[in-house]
Amino acid sequence: MRLTIFGATGRTGEHLVHQALTAGHQVTVVVRGEHSIQDHPQLRVVPADVMDPGSLTEAIRGADAVLDTIGSRDKGPTSVATDTALSITKAMESVGVRRIVLVSNSARIAGPGDDWFTRFVVKPLILRPLLRHSLDDMAAAEQAVRDTALDWTIIRAPQLTDKPAKGSYRTAIERNVTFGIRISRADLATCMLDAAADPQLIRAHINVAS
Repeated sequence: MRLTIFGATGRTGEHLVHQALTAGHQVTVVVRGEHSIQDHPQLRVVPADVMDPGSLTEAIRGADAVLDTIGSRDKGPTSVATDTALSITKAMESVGVRRIVLVSNSARIAGPGDDWFTRFVVKPLILRPLLRHSLDDMAAAEQAVRDTALDWTIIRAPQLTDKPAKGSYRTAIERNVTFGIRISRADLATCMLDAAADPQLIRAHINVAS
């Protein structure tokens, strides 16, 4: 596949780029300026302002799928995920690219699939207040993607770790993964690549965990 990856210099994005290249995909990454991404014959690096849809068209044009791992690292109010999702989807629509996989978070969704303690205590009383700004931003980013006519898949992940890949993961469609507490960034990257190639997951919310 021809893939365009946003957030490639982040901890999940680095795994995503490595795995995509190892699998033989043609990869385009969007960077803001200086970067430490190593050269690869199947890799194209495009400097661009992710908040400017017009500057993204070169990186997106001709892609089979766009993968968005961008999120905020700030603890205060933020709209980074939302603003970038709006910009990316607008650029996609302008060049006729339809497939997008967006990473979000499962902490704000308390419901089917959760065990009792997670559903009624951990998520609403602990995680939601603690992470409210980033979770609100991710919720708005999800909505921005859903409001398009694109072929989207939203992947909701739990706590991310830097542990080595297990080489497997569990998923649940339109519900939470029972006891889905965490997942390694490497396994999340694998899930994203798998989802991008699976047309059955178009317009679906996929929860993932180890």
